[in-house]
Amino acid sequence: MTEIFTTEIIVGCGLLGVSGLVTIASIIMMRPPRNERPTIDLDACIRDAPYHRLEGTGVKVGDAAPVS
Repeated sequence: MTEIFTTEIIVGCGLLGVSGLVTIASIIMMRPPRNERPTIDLDACIRDAPYHRLEGTGVKVGDAAPVS
């Protein structure tokens, strides 16, 4: 039964497998990129964060100058 696995069959199957993997990888790479941007405005969240609540935990928050 194992005599059907000749060198030509093993090399041919290996080349077909590698070619298939390269084809699948190239199709995956050609897909359009996903929109991974956050759905919320992070700048607004940081700007409007309740920093006055940090004083109860022992974190000292000073008056910060607004960024212009």
